[in-house]
Amino acid sequence: METVALERWTDFAVVVGGASAALTGLLFVAISINVGTIGRSISLRSRGGQTLVLFVVTLVVSIVLAVPDQGFRAFGVELLVLVAIAGAGLLALDRRAKREAQTPALARTLDYASPNVATLLLIAAAGVVVLTGHGWGLYLLVLSTVVAIVGGVANAWLFLTQLGE
Repeated sequence: METVALERWTDFAVVVGGASAALTGLLFVAISINVGTIGRSISLRSRGGQTLVLFVVTLVVSIVLAVPDQGFRAFGVELLVLVAIAGAGLLALDRRAKREAQTPALARTLDYASPNVATLLLIAAAGVVVLTGHGWGLYLLVLSTVVAIVGGVANAWLFLTQLGE
């Protein structure tokens, strides 16, 4: 019964995986256009790295969601492991970003508008709910995906438009 419920989410996984992969490419383009400025700033590199983590997290969620014949428990554990790894990475990038003496205005904006915590909390909540055998936890992944993608696109847009100022 659990595997049937997860299999119903395959189309969602395909859409999210494709979108996340495409947006990861967009982020690389946005950063490469301004590589000189971003390369000189620890803070901007770290904020770019955090945005990359958001897109990769949504990609990995879609990958593990598409794994056939797994139950809620396995999927819940996979989500919680992903949150732990991504959280450690985001925390390290955040600490690194805050070490720079003069933080560029764009980096401060990305810090204030960051969807990192909300995304990971929603995925963790989905993991816990699904781990306890409740399929409605999968709907939390929809919200986490929207938060991550909208936040990540906003960050990429800021990288494209605000670095010249």
